Amino acid sequence: MAGDLYGLIAGLLQGMTHAQLSDEPQRVAGLVVPYEEGLSKRQRIEQALANLTQEQLAQLALNFGADRSDIPLDEAGRKVLEANDPPITQITRRDVARALGGDLAGDRGTAEVVGRYFVLSTPIEVLFGSRGQSLADQVERHMDRNPGDWSVERLFSEIGAFDCSNARFGALLEEAVHPLSRSGEDQAGMVIALNKILALDGYELVQEGELSGHPIFAFRPVVRGVGGRPKNLIFASRGPKPEIGFADAINNDIIILSGEESCMVYDRPISASGLSWSELVSWWSEVTPGSNAAQLGARLQESLASDAERKLFAMYFKAYRPALGEALPALLPQVYLHYDPAIVKTLRRRLPLPRQRMDFLMLLHNRQRIVIEVDGKHHFTEGDHPSLKVYAEMVSADRELRLAGYEVYRFGANELVGSGAEAKILDFFDKLFRLHRIRN
Repeated sequence: MAGDLYGLIAGLLQGMTHAQLSDEPQRVAGLVVPYEEGLSKRQRIEQALANLTQEQLAQLALNFGADRSDIPLDEAGRKVLEANDPPITQITRRDVARALGGDLAGDRGTAEVVGRYFVLSTPIEVLFGSRGQSLADQVERHMDRNPGDWSVERLFSEIGAFDCSNARFGALLEEAVHPLSRSGEDQAGMVIALNKILALDGYELVQEGELSGHPIFAFRPVVRGVGGRPKNLIFASRGPKPEIGFADAINNDIIILSGEESCMVYDRPISASGLSWSELVSWWSEVTPGSNAAQLGARLQESLASDAERKLFAMYFKAYRPALGEALPALLPQVYLHYDPAIVKTLRRRLPLPRQRMDFLMLLHNRQRIVIEVDGKHHFTEGDHPSLKVYAEMVSADRELRLAGYEVYRFGANELVGSGAEAKILDFFDKLFRLHRIRN
């Protein structure tokens, strides 16, 4: 597949002029095609593509595919990116088709919906004996003008939906349950029926928004996530622990009674897509007029407690902010998880809650929350002596977090300083982003 993808991209570039090679690949996909006097187009292309990984080639295919509405190129890229993902088997796709019966698009035209994701313009003569008619003509005839001629199972076979990428198949299902196709009980019942089938392969349709009061569903891998929506993020503490009260206990609206200057409180609604760096910057610019992203980054760094934490934080933004842009998840330092009021010190028979703060927190799509801990010696010692008690408290708190749906990742502080630290940090976030399908 990677060789085929290389050939597709090289062929696309070969069709450009020398001037286009110097401009279009960089504009569309960030690919620099070097120019030297005397180099042929083929030599320039070979130099530009020589050291790219399979994933980088695939991302190029997605970028060029989107820019040129090239479905085969986009599909080739997605197949490479999904190489290690759980497959949606042909059995599941067949059962999905049967659940849809003879109606994929509901109130919309089938050819219109399918044509967004599959090539329907190729004339088909042999199968139907209808010279010059395209697959789009056949779909419109047999699915829209004469409902019942074709089943959705037959449609899937004709358009290639039994063998396409997971992403393309999922996009087709998103259209099938879009409120423009189905609404009310019809939509709700179809989502339930499809999810029972998709769950067998580890996928589902989940609500991610609304359109005029009607649910919008997105196709995703099944994830456990954390129940409920995050609210009142208290983070980046750089001084005494703040004292908190309720402005409205019914709505869970908090107020900082003292120590407000030592922490930050993000109180905007957080959507199902998580919290991005750009959203955090937007909030910061409103609560601190005249401030920018660089000043926010500097403020967050003031809360970091060690060289290891500072290294991880700096490398994250240096490596991924240029690549991910608006899609970069916010990396929140020193986030309060549990909160004991100051009066807890005066109470009897009351132990403090464990793990008051997390070193770093990321809020990703679909209620996924990532906790990153940087462990110094105080995580394993008491009074400079190894302590099984301290260690047991730490792993017990980890268990509780995982059972609540959080993902917890630990680094030893020594891993994040000295030679090899940068590579280790980048390797971790590369794998984390692949796991959660975070791409620009």
